[in-house]
Amino acid sequence: MNSVAASPSPPHPTPAVDPLLQPRRLLLSTILSFVALLGIVGAVGYWLRAPLVAVSEGFIATLGGPGITLGYFLPDAFSLPFPNDTFGVFGLAGGMGFWEVVAWGTFGSILGGCMGWWIGRVLRRTRWVAAFMDGRGHRLELLVRRQGPIVVFVAAVTPLPYSIAAWAAGGVGMPLHTFVLVSLARVIRVAGALYLIQLGLLTTG
Repeated sequence: MNSVAASPSPPHPTPAVDPLLQPRRLLLSTILSFVALLGIVGAVGYWLRAPLVAVSEGFIATLGGPGITLGYFLPDAFSLPFPNDTFGVFGLAGGMGFWEVVAWGTFGSILGGCMGWWIGRVLRRTRWVAAFMDGRGHRLELLVRRQGPIVVFVAAVTPLPYSIAAWAAGGVGMPLHTFVLVSLARVIRVAGALYLIQLGLLTTG
């Protein structure tokens, strides 16, 4: 009796890179976001420089570095719809040194990320967090579950939402020390944005 040779099983297809993590898309979105930031700051600096400086100096005189930390903390902790770079503008236009603003801003951003991690870790099953992560945050949470810290790193340095990545990291059980270590890359995003802010303010002075 002739034996029938078993047909070889088809090779497993290599999983495609999720569009959110495609290098070309990330690079393009990062460049466009920085160009937009430079244009907005340049326009504000040109048309509203005097009131901007007055408000910024008042902000720094009243709240100082902790105010900048708070401004970076809130959006990155609670995914609020306002840019934390606004507080970088206040710092630079208010007379604070570049690296001082970077330090306060990076500290606030990572602290906010840790709060987001805690929200995802502790409150993932509550109604409002579950609704958010099963909706807007669903895709990013799947990516963090599948690919781990690399997704948090990408979110820390590109326009991919860092706050949602933080919630997702907590929700999937990423260790806090791993999350914090990867989140140190946030300084790249903060410093890069502040450099463009400073450039925009200087060129319109």
